[in-house]
Amino acid sequence: MKAETPMAEGSESPLTPLLQRRGLVESFLKIVLLACGSLVLFLTACSEPKPVAEIPRPVQVMTVTYANTLATAHYSGEVKVRHEPALSFQVQGKLAKRLVDVGAVVKPGQLLATLDPPDYQLNQAEAAAQLNAAQAELSQARKDLLHAGNLLAQELTSQASFERREDAVRAAEARAAQAQAALGLSTRKSAYAELHAEQAGVIAAVEAESGQVVAAGQTIFRLARTEEKEVVVNVPENHLEDLQNASDIKASLWARPGFFYAAKIREISPGVDATLRTFTVKVSILAPDEEMRMGMTATIHAQRLEPRPAAWLPLTAVTQQDGQTVVWVYDAATQTVHTQAVNLAGYTDENAKITAGVTAGERVVKAGVHKLLAGEKVRLVEDARP
Repeated sequence: MKAETPMAEGSESPLTPLLQRRGLVESFLKIVLLACGSLVLFLTACSEPKPVAEIPRPVQVMTVTYANTLATAHYSGEVKVRHEPALSFQVQGKLAKRLVDVGAVVKPGQLLATLDPPDYQLNQAEAAAQLNAAQAELSQARKDLLHAGNLLAQELTSQASFERREDAVRAAEARAAQAQAALGLSTRKSAYAELHAEQAGVIAAVEAESGQVVAAGQTIFRLARTEEKEVVVNVPENHLEDLQNASDIKASLWARPGFFYAAKIREISPGVDATLRTFTVKVSILAPDEEMRMGMTATIHAQRLEPRPAAWLPLTAVTQQDGQTVVWVYDAATQTVHTQAVNLAGYTDENAKITAGVTAGERVVKAGVHKLLAGEKVRLVEDARP
């Protein structure tokens, strides 16, 4: 059996050249791959990006329509009575009794207050005594005239003496008539010591107390006559013409929301209030009831037809640009939008009143106007709200 000869130390293996060639091949392949990758990166960096298609912004639009609408103006005021006369004594004296207070409902002829009566009772007694004296003098003068007439018939007295008796009778008749008038006046003054209500109503104010000495004509009570009621409002001067031209006027009470009274303008003050710069307008209530009481807060609703047609747009369709009020108008031919200045004549909680700037039939964007750009392409979407 032939024995294997061991390889001497430091001698070259027969596989060494093969392994060396394999390593060179692997290094060459790595270099090629790196070169290809660099070429791909270079070509990618130099190529232009693909354009991204512009997506039109979705918008909701509405068609502009003009119409003559009814405008309602609201003015707050206070319920008052039309007639509120001052009640006073026609004579002076000491107020003895006050029989009613503020808020009392009184009837015609009801006694309200009295003056201290002794002075007027004494005056009436004095006038009666003077009348009795004048009547006694008249009776005596008539007797003297009759006696003088008998003497004249017997030619026992002169004609001049008879005429003097006639003059004395006429003078006595005059004094008796004067005394009679004085008694009547004193009687009336005694009646004036009592203050009665001439009409039914409510005592609105008391301006004197028992024990107070009052002058003739001094106000003791203010009587509110409740058969006619009105609402007093203050109207700015720039709204006065609108109120005068109102076609329908109604009144409502804050205490009774939803209930309306028919009303009409009764009086407009000729002058303006120096402080408030407003005109005082009194509006009569045509059919007041017991629920409408003095001092209540009321609102006058004045409705009139607008002189110019107007378009009402949502507030979300209106914006400000360069100090102007504008809307965004949709152009169906180009499917773009552009701004258009408009005349804003007023607004409510939800809508804006437009009187000029856009024409009837044009379509305007009604929401999201702060995100739009001039000339921007848009697409229409339906309003999902019912």
